Amino acid sequence: MKLTRRAVTAGLMAAPAILNGARASAPSLPPIAPEDADFALPGSVLYQTTLPAYSLRTQLKPAVRVLPKTVHGLAQAVDWVRERDLPFALRSGGHSYEGFSQSTGVVIDTRQMTAISWEEEGHILSVGAGTTLGDIYRFVGARGFAFPGGTCPTVGVTGHVLGGGFGLLGRSRGLACDNLIGIDLVDPDGNAVRADADRNADLFWACRGGGGGTFGAVSRLRFRLAPIGTVTIFAASWTLPLPKAVALFRAWQDWAPGAPDAITGVFRLSRQRDGNLLLHITGITTGAGAEVRNELQGLFDVAKPSAGLILTPMPYLSAVNHFSGGWTYESYYSKSKSDFITRPLDATGVETLLGGIAALPANEVVVICDAFGGALDRVGADETAFAYRAGTQYCMQYYTAWGGAAAGLKRMADLRALYAAMRPWSGGAYVNYCDLEVRDWRTAYWRQNAERLAAIKSRFDPDNFFHHAQSVT
Repeated sequence: MKLTRRAVTAGLMAAPAILNGARASAPSLPPIAPEDADFALPGSVLYQTTLPAYSLRTQLKPAVRVLPKTVHGLAQAVDWVRERDLPFALRSGGHSYEGFSQSTGVVIDTRQMTAISWEEEGHILSVGAGTTLGDIYRFVGARGFAFPGGTCPTVGVTGHVLGGGFGLLGRSRGLACDNLIGIDLVDPDGNAVRADADRNADLFWACRGGGGGTFGAVSRLRFRLAPIGTVTIFAASWTLPLPKAVALFRAWQDWAPGAPDAITGVFRLSRQRDGNLLLHITGITTGAGAEVRNELQGLFDVAKPSAGLILTPMPYLSAVNHFSGGWTYESYYSKSKSDFITRPLDATGVETLLGGIAALPANEVVVICDAFGGALDRVGADETAFAYRAGTQYCMQYYTAWGGAAAGLKRMADLRALYAAMRPWSGGAYVNYCDLEVRDWRTAYWRQNAERLAAIKSRFDPDNFFHHAQSVT
């Protein structure tokens, strides 16, 4: 079983987009040459093909979509919306859960900026802002290297990295942003700016976890990568009544954050039609499969799996494909919330979580737990804007998706109820799982780093030109 949002939403029927406001009339277009940008206007084929967003719940129809091809075209687009004071959004991959890459005005869409280059000396990967994770995986995998990003191949690299970027190599290779060594942006005045450890170091710090859409229009990113050999994927499942499921979850959270660094695993929780809970563990190890078997024995001693352990060695790129759930861009109605668990849940917390899932209709809400620790802990909480480092046990994503607008109200109400029940045990949230309902979202996303992010924002973008509902202000 593949543990992706696609797996979660399998079988759902796509539905027409909900518009969260009337579409503005198209402004006169900027004088950008065809070699520097394309324009998608309502009624055109290009407009329709570039419209879909991952979340249909927040999809909007822009008055015009500007698709830069070059840094010059991107800068001209920024100049144009600033000079005319036009509402706009920046888009890379369009996977923002709350539609922060959507606008009824202008969308500056970098999906055509996808040039990839490789420097063998230093193992440096350079990618355009519109490159997808799938593009990167194919490119570096063919060269025997790995990129530590998420499982969905259609996610845009820019937003993923700016928010941190957890994936199935996280405990062995760190976050995607931990491998970033430089980033190019267009600033509020339309100037090209480079940020790295030596130039604009504060801006570079902010771009590693500070979230997208805040500090500029990204044009290019550079990463230092490491080679990778054969990896081993693993999976096991349990179908259990609530008391046994509670015992197994407690054993998992005691084990997962302290597991060998080579092992990155996720734990998926859902309710089956018979009322039992399905607990599914899966992941990748860069070490030996025998080590995974030995490490998981403690869980097997608590409860015998209903689907026994699967260990399958394969090339890294094959593992990427296994977890991808498919390589085509898909859109669903969906809602997500998140928590960072910074100390193990006590017995009451685990019972509240699993009991809440058990009380919901089958497969309506799933909770996906990403184990932290390992390489994630070896970066200080103040070394990047991403603050959830040493001591963080795991990240939880509460997720629901549906096939038609009518089902959304109940599903979101049930999701909110489960999330609300867990408030005594968490106050954190992952900016890449953005959620407009999070209270004190600045502290929830960035903890002690929120103040420094605001100071950097005030220097680099004092007029708050680049903004959305939850951008740094």
